[in-house]
Amino acid sequence: MTEADSTPQPLTPQRLFEMMAGFKATAVLRAAVELGVFDALAKGPADAAEVAARLGADPRGTRLLLGALTALRLLDEQGGRYELVPGGQELLVSDSPRYCGGIAAVASSQGEWEALGQLARTVREGTPVPGVDALAPDFPYWTDFATHTTFGTLRAAELLADVLDSWARPRTELNVLDVGCGHGLAGYVLAQRLPQARVGSQDWPTVLEVAGRHAERLGVRDRVEMLPGDAFDVPLTRTYDLIVLGNVLFHFPPERAAALVRRLAGALAPDGRLVVMGFTTGDQPAADEPHAHLLGLLMLSWTRGGEMHSSDAHRGMLAAAGLTETELHARPGLPLRILVASRPGSGS
Repeated sequence: MTEADSTPQPLTPQRLFEMMAGFKATAVLRAAVELGVFDALAKGPADAAEVAARLGADPRGTRLLLGALTALRLLDEQGGRYELVPGGQELLVSDSPRYCGGIAAVASSQGEWEALGQLARTVREGTPVPGVDALAPDFPYWTDFATHTTFGTLRAAELLADVLDSWARPRTELNVLDVGCGHGLAGYVLAQRLPQARVGSQDWPTVLEVAGRHAERLGVRDRVEMLPGDAFDVPLTRTYDLIVLGNVLFHFPPERAAALVRRLAGALAPDGRLVVMGFTTGDQPAADEPHAHLLGLLMLSWTRGGEMHSSDAHRGMLAAAGLTETELHARPGLPLRILVASRPGSGS
């Protein structure tokens, strides 16, 4: 980063207003996705009455929503008829292979919406939103997260596979444990590349139902074992060549996160690798890690003691578990890091 790049930009009223009003644009997009507005326009332009009829929605409400979508440049309007803007067919129509609308259930989930609306109370009291526990087996966000993979999900799984390729490919067997697997892509992309890989996917039962569908879609379901339960308690009946912790440790305070690392290190083969993959804070200036810091506030709102950790903190947890050899990997444009750890003398 150059000196010019590091100079703070002056605060302006326009920037403040955009931040204050940003939730309104989010609400408009969420409503349009939920109602199916973009699907209703997939076959061509229509006026507000036609769209309302297709949606089974109130004509006046539909007309006002279509106006707001046009103002946000998510739709175009000519002569009272509305149509998708370039890219809308590809990204916002639900049967498109590149459909992104469902990501709204994760990136602007109802749970986050409600939790961050109480952020001042949460910061003042230092306790999560009453009645909310992100570590509960029935916490609905995790099913949505597994179902609607985000913009960086596949890229992160591909980076992991790239990082491990030279170590993993020569092996005749590769037993993988994906802890808190969510969608499961971290293990399944690896299994797609390496026919010797067998994956144990650990998460809550409802999440594993979704992960199983991803495994079927990627053609690796016959090499996947589902391990339902809590990461701290689920039986680990074998040793693993590779254990992946993807976006898991920040759900816990440092001492609890370190305890999970120790438990998993005990199930790692002598020459195995334990990977910590996900968002961190403290590796770069905060202005360069905005998503991670906002995620930290969500952990404050949803957990008792969860917070973001730095790569150095992860190294400390790994070293305490005997995994002192580490390599840190990242990729431009992907705001997460991959830390690969092993025991001394286990090879590069």
